[in-house]
Amino acid sequence: MSIRKPTKRPGSPYQLVLVGGGHAHLFVLQAILNKELVCHEVTLISPSRWQYYSGMLPGLIAGHYQKEQCRIDLRGLAQKAGIRFIEQTLVSLDVEQRSIVLDDDTEVGYEWLSLDTGSATCLDWAREYQGQLLSVKPLDRFAREWQGLKDRLKQNGGGQVAVVGAGAAGVELALAASSALADEGIAAKVSLVAGESGPLEGFSGGVRRRVLKELKRLNIQLLSSQAKAEGDQLRLSDGSTTRVDAVIAASGACAPDWLAGAGLELAADGFIRVDARQQSVSHKNVFAVGDVCSRPGSPLMRSGVHSVRAGPVLAQNLAASLSGKRLKRFRPRRWVLYLISCGQKRAVGSWGPLSFKGRWVWRWKDRIDRRFIAEFSKTGDEDLGA
Repeated sequence: MSIRKPTKRPGSPYQLVLVGGGHAHLFVLQAILNKELVCHEVTLISPSRWQYYSGMLPGLIAGHYQKEQCRIDLRGLAQKAGIRFIEQTLVSLDVEQRSIVLDDDTEVGYEWLSLDTGSATCLDWAREYQGQLLSVKPLDRFAREWQGLKDRLKQNGGGQVAVVGAGAAGVELALAASSALADEGIAAKVSLVAGESGPLEGFSGGVRRRVLKELKRLNIQLLSSQAKAEGDQLRLSDGSTTRVDAVIAASGACAPDWLAGAGLELAADGFIRVDARQQSVSHKNVFAVGDVCSRPGSPLMRSGVHSVRAGPVLAQNLAASLSGKRLKRFRPRRWVLYLISCGQKRAVGSWGPLSFKGRWVWRWKDRIDRRFIAEFSKTGDEDLGA
């Protein structure tokens, strides 16, 4: 991929540029607001003023939340922290020139760079699909498209919806979609394409068994095959085909296109290779966290859980880098808590080899999610104007 050349050039570079409003960067903004991270110029770049919290997306799709309950006001946070906010998308990065090009062709320079942009959704299998394809990213667009799909299914008297993805996101979206359609009296059938290994590979047997029961409870058809979307149908690896009215893609993470020409050392999977301090192994003035990076030798799954825990460490390391102090290692826990939403205000929990489920698990998840939104919303400002 070639470096896109800018047509608009600003003055001097900003001391610190944050690209993306992901989980970890929220803690960086909080540290700036609390004067724990001090720099003379900071810029936050994000495609949208609103950062939708991925942990609440299944609840939003299931009808448990309104969109205003699931998002954080990045522009409000930036204004409170006294930093510049640019509502644009990064399209090109040149780490040798320390230059970012945005989608309006503006160039932004930097001295220190932190990337928390997330990943892209892998869609190679759906290039020949001619029906409605809903990619889970970006989350705000997905939520809008989901509402449009529901309206169409209701108008048509039902239909077939396939969710492609064997991870927690695919499972949660299949359960949320089935729950929402049933609650609204829409006679639509939901299927989950989960590959030959089945859903939630890497989780304990107890978690997988409980989730399979939840899928069965909501009459979700489980297809243990690989799929390729063609025309208005899915062609499965066993040779069979199934016609679908829409496909929801939660099919794994791919590296963003702009990474290929950025000049950073990448891991084998195409993501930014970082060390235990979330620092690029090739460019020490670049940090990356969340789905945009890989840490070879670490058992980290691509999950918001790890991004949240890495956030405070990232904030400390940015502050240490700016002041010439020693950086801190991010040590992920061996076991982390996963709470998997199952529709109808039910959830399955995972803690290492342990598993549990019920409405009480959903209430626990609901409290955690609402507390996370509240922590960063109290420093933002929903009334600053749209």
